[in-house]
Amino acid sequence: MLNLMLCLAIVTRTNSFVVVSPTYSMSRVFSPPSSSLQLSAMTSSLSEKVMEKLPSKPVIDAVIESKTESIVASDVATRAGVSISKARKDLTTLASLSQGDISVSSDGELIYEFPDNLNGVLSSNSAKYKTRQAFEKAWPTIFWGLRVSFGVALVASVALVFSAIVVLQTSESGSSDDRRDNRRGGGMSFGYGGFWGPSPFDFFYYRPYGYYGYYGQSMDGVVRDPEDMGFLESVFSYVFGDGNPNAGLEEKRLSLAAQMIRNNKGAVTAEQLAPYCDAPDVSENNPLKTFVDESFVLPIVSQLDGEPQVTEDGDIIYVFPELQVSTSTSNVLPQVSESAMVLKRAGLPPNASAREIQNILRLNGISLRGARDKADLIELLDDALGPMTLEEEEEASLQDPSVLQEREYKFSLASDFNKFAAGALGIANLGGVLYLGNLFSQYNLYGVKLPSFLGLAQTLYPGLVAYAILFNAIPLARNFWIGQQNAQIQGRNKARRRWKELAKSGGKNILRKLKAASKFATKRKTIKGDDSLFNTKQSSDSLQAEKDKRDLDEFDKLLNDDSSSFQ
Repeated sequence: MLNLMLCLAIVTRTNSFVVVSPTYSMSRVFSPPSSSLQLSAMTSSLSEKVMEKLPSKPVIDAVIESKTESIVASDVATRAGVSISKARKDLTTLASLSQGDISVSSDGELIYEFPDNLNGVLSSNSAKYKTRQAFEKAWPTIFWGLRVSFGVALVASVALVFSAIVVLQTSESGSSDDRRDNRRGGGMSFGYGGFWGPSPFDFFYYRPYGYYGYYGQSMDGVVRDPEDMGFLESVFSYVFGDGNPNAGLEEKRLSLAAQMIRNNKGAVTAEQLAPYCDAPDVSENNPLKTFVDESFVLPIVSQLDGEPQVTEDGDIIYVFPELQVSTSTSNVLPQVSESAMVLKRAGLPPNASAREIQNILRLNGISLRGARDKADLIELLDDALGPMTLEEEEEASLQDPSVLQEREYKFSLASDFNKFAAGALGIANLGGVLYLGNLFSQYNLYGVKLPSFLGLAQTLYPGLVAYAILFNAIPLARNFWIGQQNAQIQGRNKARRRWKELAKSGGKNILRKLKAASKFATKRKTIKGDDSLFNTKQSSDSLQAEKDKRDLDEFDKLLNDDSSSFQ
């Protein structure tokens, strides 16, 4: 098994075989000279490039952010928020693509080493990865263009509808005398006339055409933050929203849970895992109620290779031996401190220097008297900022690593004015479309095809109706859906906070389980890069020589051991 993972993988084919090394990206194909076999090899090579499996982006980012010479799967799983099996699989794929090295420790743990410029190496070795990188860079601009085009479509629809209404009514008023003559002669009138009465939308369509393009003309093409998005982008935000606020929630769940498990030396209870799960709510009347069904922890336990252990009292302790293996003695994830939150509220980075804090305090006219070190400056800054707003409290709770909290959906991140303008134009567009349909119905009844601009509006009318209806129906349906989703999110957040308080406050049953968990705790095993039995950097001859040397050393140790049964 070990040789299969670390040495050469041999793939047999008809009259040929391919030798692939995880260390080297080149492969050599030996086959009899044949045009059909060469064509088959070229087709196979192209197929392999297209179907090439790339490691997941969280794993690649975790390796780059680790900034260590060597790394193991448990460290990547903790940082990237993926299962240990996926981390191990992606690391092996990444080592193959980037010409990285894999070694095996004396305990059988795989240790991975990658080049410093990992992104550059992957781009040069994998056309698929290079394409993915280019798409990730271009996608924000492409998506911005799509959002803006939706706003342009609204403005164009409003302009087309009301311009058609103006043209129809202008042409009718200019030929009113002719229509009266035709009516005296018994002719049929298709005009607006007095039959329909005054238009209820005069307030809109009597305005100049340029008015309807006002917001589009103010767009400067610069991608803005959601809080400062332009009107055209706001139209898309008003209809479809701004995406999932909890993107990457599962990765965050696994990452926080893995770090908590490591902090508790690899052995935890269901109550400690519950703040990261979708656990049932704890009863307010009986918060110390014991839950027999702990199935809510299974997703985390299975993905992090946990093992349930039953105590003498019948309690279940979850042990995670894989997470207790690391190449680092410190936390893989940096802990969010209170001082970092204070600095963030002041608009400073978490690692702001004392001088930067002094400058912002002086800028706001705050005395530095009594401040001796950075901690004192942060305390002064905290007092100056005052109590947190509701939004800041929500943000602080989201940054708390001791409990998983979800963000609630917002109808739109656009400004209130832009949302009102988008909604008003949508309603005006729907009203204009319905009124234009009344005008067109007179002509459609007799199969009259209008010429020029009016003919275009007549042809596009079914699409204009569908667009106007959906533009107003989607936000209404989405608002109802958001209300349901936020109610569920609030319930899950509330349940997780209660489980956190229950695990802290404890009780007879909780304390018993925590005490039992401490007996299963183990120290973290730190693996060093030189602690390896096999390494893909070495040739097979050097590996065999090292193996022979270890065997001889073991034999000498047995000879020199007086208590050994060998003698």
